[in-house]
Amino acid sequence: MHGHAQRSIQRARTLSRIIGAGLGFVFGVLYAVFILSGSQSTLTQSTSIAGATLLAAGAAGAASLALAAPLVTVEPYLWLERTLDEAPASQIIGAAVGLVVALLIAALVAVLLNPLPWGLGVVVSLSVAAALVYVGVRAGSRRRDALASFFGRTPAADLDADGPAPLDGQPVVVDTSVLIDGRIVDVAASGFVPGRLLIAGFVLEELQRVADSADPFRRQKGRRGLGVVDALQKGDDVVVELVDLDFPGTPEVDARLVKLARSRNAALMTQDYNLNRLAQIEGVRVLNLNDLANAVKPIVAAGESMAITIVKEGKEPHQGVGYFEDGTMVVVENGSSHVDESVTVTVSTVLQTTAGRMIFATLASDDAAKPRVLRPTPAKVAQR
Repeated sequence: MHGHAQRSIQRARTLSRIIGAGLGFVFGVLYAVFILSGSQSTLTQSTSIAGATLLAAGAAGAASLALAAPLVTVEPYLWLERTLDEAPASQIIGAAVGLVVALLIAALVAVLLNPLPWGLGVVVSLSVAAALVYVGVRAGSRRRDALASFFGRTPAADLDADGPAPLDGQPVVVDTSVLIDGRIVDVAASGFVPGRLLIAGFVLEELQRVADSADPFRRQKGRRGLGVVDALQKGDDVVVELVDLDFPGTPEVDARLVKLARSRNAALMTQDYNLNRLAQIEGVRVLNLNDLANAVKPIVAAGESMAITIVKEGKEPHQGVGYFEDGTMVVVENGSSHVDESVTVTVSTVLQTTAGRMIFATLASDDAAKPRVLRPTPAKVAQR
């Protein structure tokens, strides 16, 4: 669906207020006539007073419905249109299935409750029907994948049975800078993407414009971004959803990305500083690959000197072992004779494995540069 211009929406609201004011005036007058016809007060003894009462009731009704008319006509229509436009097809189908099931159950309940006296059966049936419709639509939209599996088909964008299943966490909107950077492919392969990746159509259009640029450097960046999108779609590590949703009244790409993230209750992955700040102001969770890289980079590098306390002997007779506060083991060559001593060591090798990080070091010479002091874990804690 296409978004409506703000002027068209304003005209619809104005027309709704005018019609609501007319109906409200008629209903107000009719209500006043009903009240006056059944009363024997001073209001009915004078024609002028009765006329003023009717006009006052009509004005009150007109004002009330003029204010309420857009809220019960235009706004629900815009909300429904926006929901249908932004929601995935699977969610709409799931909600429709939930609605049909809820109405069938409500009809059966109404048949059982209809014999109740004084109209209680109708009141209770309508109440139960409203509750069942709400529960059915909500459950159907949230459990759409389970419904798809129940009816004998895999959910949309499921992966090959031989590959790992995608995570079904919070979706992530990806911006142009992340696609051009390219590291998202390796991050997705490692399983650190919480949910499906949402790539907006206007982001692909921006990449296409960059790829068609006359500048060779920009053209290379655009082609790299399009290649990353293709690699993500062909990969078996994450689900990629192309979102054909635009916001005509918002020309800036950054603002449209934030609106897309908010409409889909998604996080935003970006490396752009200004977009990062804008998303945080709007209350959107931001995922930054640079922050992730800084978080996992080694705390020391080969050739760096540091001070550490050797707490025990190693597996080899000449080795000593110390620990950092995070539990990282430091194996010091020729350090077995310095147990319970703080020594200066030079890092020789840093090994990063799936089980953690291990550092190998040698005793530093006396003329080594002043080391960076990293407080070790106490011996009794490290040995446990």
